[in-house]
Amino acid sequence: MGNSYTGHLQSTRFEEVLHNSIEASLRSNTVVPRPVFTQLYLEAEQRPYSHDGRGDEDEDEEDGSDSNSPPIPYQMRPPPDGSCTTDGFCQAGKDLRLSSMATESLEVPPGFLLVGAKSPSMPDHILVCAVDQRFLPDECGRNALLGFSGNCMGCGEKGFRYFTEFADHINLKLTTQPKKQKHLKYHLLRNAQGILVKGAPICWKGIAHCYHGDTSTLGRRALAVYAHI
Repeated sequence: MGNSYTGHLQSTRFEEVLHNSIEASLRSNTVVPRPVFTQLYLEAEQRPYSHDGRGDEDEDEEDGSDSNSPPIPYQMRPPPDGSCTTDGFCQAGKDLRLSSMATESLEVPPGFLLVGAKSPSMPDHILVCAVDQRFLPDECGRNALLGFSGNCMGCGEKGFRYFTEFADHINLKLTTQPKKQKHLKYHLLRNAQGILVKGAPICWKGIAHCYHGDTSTLGRRALAVYAHI
């Protein structure tokens, strides 16, 4: 049972690494992605494993960084001429900060959810985004499709298909490869007064962090999850 669960986790890791490598190749003119084999095996040998056989990638700190894996170098594309580059604003010059948008009436397309993004340059602020819920995990960290689909809630631009281009548009100003798991941090919701507020963290870390029962229960739930993938 345990080996089966570990095998499924490795398969999911392979899909994620392959997707990130392809996206990095397509979106960057200057960065050569690390080989998939290196990311999966050579770096994995350097990561300590926990008692259940998983690497420490599921034990990331609150900022989502993997402290023992070399970060993927990333250089943002130059912004379009005349675009805004102010922290907290999108390239169209619209304010994305939750503190500024909390009382605004926001139009969210069907199937999309409001989520909060964090920028390394603005640790005290949350940026409001709309993301297709199919690319977000459920409350137990499962069933999220690889890839990304999102809209800018500032200028209203729709149809961002790569998180890299979305991160550029909302001026996250990253120095490592943009990953939705690292920078999309919270669900956003309306409170009783109709104010948009920070909700629960997005559960990117997987089923092992959502169930704390005995291992046999965890194994049964893991099999149930992956039987539908």
